[in-house]
Amino acid sequence: MKLFHSIKIGLSDIYYIWRREYRAVFHDLGIVLFFFALPFAYPIVYAAVYNPEVVREVPMVVVDNARTPLSRELAREMDATPNAHIVSYCADMDEAKHMMYEKHCYGILFIPEDFSRKVERGEQSVVSFYSDMSILLNYKGFLIALTDVTMNLGGKLQTQALGGATQEQINVATQPIPYSSINLYNPESGLASFLLPAILVLILQQSLILGIGMMAGGIYEHRQLHLFYSGREHMHNNVLHLVIGKSLCYFSLYILCTAYILHFIPWLFKYPQIGSQVEIYSFAVPFLLSSIFFGMTLSIFVRERESSFLLFVFTSVIFLFISGITWPRYAMPEYWKWLGALIPSTWGIEGFVRMNTAGAGIYDVRHAYTMLWILTGVYFVTTCLVYRYQIWKDKKRGFSGVLDSGID
Repeated sequence: MKLFHSIKIGLSDIYYIWRREYRAVFHDLGIVLFFFALPFAYPIVYAAVYNPEVVREVPMVVVDNARTPLSRELAREMDATPNAHIVSYCADMDEAKHMMYEKHCYGILFIPEDFSRKVERGEQSVVSFYSDMSILLNYKGFLIALTDVTMNLGGKLQTQALGGATQEQINVATQPIPYSSINLYNPESGLASFLLPAILVLILQQSLILGIGMMAGGIYEHRQLHLFYSGREHMHNNVLHLVIGKSLCYFSLYILCTAYILHFIPWLFKYPQIGSQVEIYSFAVPFLLSSIFFGMTLSIFVRERESSFLLFVFTSVIFLFISGITWPRYAMPEYWKWLGALIPSTWGIEGFVRMNTAGAGIYDVRHAYTMLWILTGVYFVTTCLVYRYQIWKDKKRGFSGVLDSGID
């Protein structure tokens, strides 16, 4: 009977905290914006910015000092590719440099005066290409286009030199080792298909941290923590009820956001989505829990509602960089690896990208899955310690206030 009574009291306390936290969320417009508007609007904004995913028709200019049919054919072939677009033919390099400085173009194709003469003599002729490296996507498009054009033009020249050779002999001479390029999991080599899945996971984590931090800051600023245990004296002896009640509120609120971000957005914008949705949602459970407890632990540093902006907004870029999506984790210094291992989004991004984009199963990402459960346990303990300290400090502050008013 005592055990049944204890369980009944515990469930009653958890429900009381859960209900009070729900009321606090929906009575605060700022919290509603962080918990709903941010995760619902940001993915649409990011996906719209990166759509279409591939950069096409990048402006370039040509400096053709040869002015021969062969040099003009090279320029025409370059312009015919989907990656480059010739906007002007410049008289010299100074004019071409000026156009690049003015951002009228991002690449310069320089054809020397002896280009055709060397080719006709059977010598190797060199053309130079200058690319603005401030945007690597432009350079990638130029490189692919120039490689394809020069190889095709070289094949034509070899074919002409062979004379009466058969087609098989021509194929052997022009392409002795046939090759093909297959882009796995991202056929279009799109930037959004590569980057947006990681950003989606990060949005879930950061919106949770910001929302929880703002709520904690408001409670601390207005000294409202006692409302969660006042009149229920047994509650402050069991911080588990407070932590579980709050975390269940946040978890239930983010069920819809998680389905929207991890399933609806990739479907809407036609991103690669070949993983099992059931396993992805199973993987999302420890990710959400670890992110919630991570945010509740960090809330100890928030003393005002606005402080969450100053403390946590800038971490989004850091968390993205150390996640391993923009730079491989094995190439990072050890201290960055250790820091990244403490952030739930690092393992969330690794697991979700592999499952959703590459079709991995939950067993294939078991290391990331296990790490998320470990972080859930670690941050659950730290959250309990943080809230026990805050309740102790809140009660001490209230007791001091009573003494001060008595002295006055």
